[in-house]
Amino acid sequence: MHSIHWSAAIWASVIAGLVFAALEVVMVPLFQGKSPWAPLHMIGAIALGPGAMASPETFDVGIIATAVVVHIVLAVIYGVILAYIIMKMDMGTAVLVGGVYGLALYFINFYGFTKWFPWFADARDWISIFTHIVQSALVAYFYKVIERNYPRTAA
Repeated sequence: MHSIHWSAAIWASVIAGLVFAALEVVMVPLFQGKSPWAPLHMIGAIALGPGAMASPETFDVGIIATAVVVHIVLAVIYGVILAYIIMKMDMGTAVLVGGVYGLALYFINFYGFTKWFPWFADARDWISIFTHIVQSALVAYFYKVIERNYPRTAA
């Protein structure tokens, strides 16, 4: 039975999750004129509650740190699921499936989860769609690269 390469899935997810965060922090102020910290306040509010959204223009170390932890944990969970889906695919197919998976995650996160996190409705835009597609495509890409170049070690 073939199983996923766990360390590849985790590392690919962390790398792609950090790229996602960087894209959000750059693209939101560049294209929307909003604070670069606003996306991180939205993510931090998942764990801290809606109060974390009170001043999204401020750099609050506690909120930003919480956001990074929440985002990386979710990125790893979603990334491991994607790794399982793509583990037997070639690189091109895996990246394409990763992009589609990212689009599906966008709809789940920004339409499904808004029942519990209503502030995500405010981020239903092309930047969120783009960053979700890029993140998941990168998870697939980095998973395949790491899996190929770093064989599993015996436990």
